[in-house]
Amino acid sequence: MNDKNMRVGISSLIFNINEALEICNKNKEINHIEIGIDNIYDCKELKKYEDNIKELDLSVGIHLPMELNPCEDIIFIKEKWIEYINILRKELKLLNVSYFNMHLGYVMTNRLSKNKEKYLNNIVDFFNKLSLEKNHLYITIENTYTKGGDFSSLGNDVEDFKYIFERNQTISFCFDSGHNLICKSNYNLLKNKTRVIHLNDNHGIEDEHLGILKGNLSEEELKNILSLNPEFIVLEMNLNHIEESLDILKQHNVFKNKK
Repeated sequence: MNDKNMRVGISSLIFNINEALEICNKNKEINHIEIGIDNIYDCKELKKYEDNIKELDLSVGIHLPMELNPCEDIIFIKEKWIEYINILRKELKLLNVSYFNMHLGYVMTNRLSKNKEKYLNNIVDFFNKLSLEKNHLYITIENTYTKGGDFSSLGNDVEDFKYIFERNQTISFCFDSGHNLICKSNYNLLKNKTRVIHLNDNHGIEDEHLGILKGNLSEEELKNILSLNPEFIVLEMNLNHIEESLDILKQHNVFKNKK
C-alpha cells in the first residue's frame, strides 16, 4: 500500500481532543483527525482548536451522533435530524470538513423483518432531502453490526449499501473493520465506493476498539483492507494503541510515499 494521496488519521471526541492533537503533533505520519460531534454546542468548543488543527495541517472528518436515525419513520423527527446536520455544516465551515460520517440507523426488529425495503427507502429519502450536491455536503455511511433484541441496526450487510448506492450516487462508503468482525459481509464489493476506513480490532463479540492485530483481525485481512485504497484511514481506537498501530502500518508501506 503506497498511495501518496491517502491520509492517515485518528479519532477523537471533544473531551479528549487535547490528547489527540498532542499525538498528531508527535507522530508526523498523522495528517487527519475524525471528531465525534454529539451536540451543536460542541461546535463552539471545537472551533477553539481551529488554529491548532491548521498548524498541524490536519484534514477533518466529523462523526455524527450514534442516535441519528436516517431510516426514521416520523417525518418531524427526520426533518430535525436533517436540520441538525445542516447546522453542523454551517457551524464548521471554516474547518473545511472532508466528510460527515454516519450510521444507517435502527428500527424495531419486528417491523424491520416485515418490510426492510421500506426503511431503506426512508434512508434514500433522507439523503435526497439533505441536497448533498447543492450544499457541498459529503456524507460517508458506515457498516455496523446488530445482535438482535427489540431494535436492530441497518447497515450490517453489503446488500443494504448496494441498495442505497444504486439510488444515490453522491454518498460514499466507510468500512469499519471492527464492526465487520462482529457482523461479517463482503464489503469488497464496495471497493469503488470506499472513501474512508475505520481501522480497529476486537475479538468478534464486542466493539472493543483495540489496536490492529490485537484481536481477531489477521495479517491477511489487514492487507485486504489496505488494498481498498481509501482516501482516509482512521485509527478508531483507544489512543494508547495508536503508536503501535502506526508501526504496523509502516510495515505495510502505508507511509512509503509520504514526506
